Amino acid sequence: MLRKQSKPRDFLVAESPAMRSVVEAVERYAGTDQPVLICGEHGTGRELVARVLHLASPRRGARFVSVRPTLEGPDVGAAPEHDDGDQRAKRALRAAAGGTLLIKDVVDLPATSQRALRKAIRPGELHREKDKKKADSTGEVYDVRVVGSGDTDLESAVAAKILSRELYEQMSGQRIDVPPLRERVADVPTLFERWVRHYGDEVGRAKMTVSTRAHARLVKYPWPGNVAELKGIARRLVVRAAASKIEAGDVDGVLPKVAERVPLEDLAFEDMVKAKLVGFLRRMDGYPVHDLYEKVVQRVERPLLELVLQHTGGNQLKAAELLGLNRNTLRKKLAELGLEESRRKKPSKRGREDEALD
Repeated sequence: MLRKQSKPRDFLVAESPAMRSVVEAVERYAGTDQPVLICGEHGTGRELVARVLHLASPRRGARFVSVRPTLEGPDVGAAPEHDDGDQRAKRALRAAAGGTLLIKDVVDLPATSQRALRKAIRPGELHREKDKKKADSTGEVYDVRVVGSGDTDLESAVAAKILSRELYEQMSGQRIDVPPLRERVADVPTLFERWVRHYGDEVGRAKMTVSTRAHARLVKYPWPGNVAELKGIARRLVVRAAASKIEAGDVDGVLPKVAERVPLEDLAFEDMVKAKLVGFLRRMDGYPVHDLYEKVVQRVERPLLELVLQHTGGNQLKAAELLGLNRNTLRKKLAELGLEESRRKKPSKRGREDEALD
């Protein structure tokens, strides 16, 4: 249970630099009344960050209401069938009156709900009296802090016109990026032991401990499911471990079998390209992309031509021979990519020195 008198650092494990940045952002934004956007992969703890933000704010004594993109939740209830997006948004805002409204996965909000939220988001505490004088025809003013959660690449949803640019700009002025667990491995041992204690207390195994080798296994695992996956693994081990100490063998028995992560520079070139494309396609799932082939070719072609020209000292004839291209074809590609012009405009010695200082 989150205690109202506690501080963000009491709730959020932040032994890693990445999570210390999150804690600092929560402390920085807690005193304001502006909207906040919390971004990260699923399972990273975005809702926990939102709750901690609420408890660190002046609104801590009021309600924290969490709703799905349908604008329904335990504190709001199911909307009547005849409710449109505008009415659903107003019901959620009323439910969180005086407190904080968390909207999960804002990218999935219907367009009508997005419009209603844009109108409801106010400039903050200092302008509230002024806003009351400018209330709409219904006389309804929403004293609510709006917090949204979403993936890390919401800009793509804006570009695809799935998420309103106006709503995104209103909310992204104060943005918190929650890192995936694989980027905060220093937090894994502490997080894991917290969950072991929690579930141990629930099932009467309060004195369970974790061996150093077990921790090493957990740190090595890539955690595709993030903190949510770590929590599930802790629960299973508390129930399954035969002894009071969780050992490396216990961890091996429940962790999914995955290939060990390999440094990018040790991968074959094709595998390196695949690794990059897998992440790109996952992020773009659900968004309209029609020129993937052209984009990938351009991303590879430009650095290839730049490096070959550097290798040949700018000699296009040698570069064409090395690439197996006709010289005219090479010149055409350089012109298309803007590389020929950039090579003609070489910076002066002073210019190069200035660039080095940027």
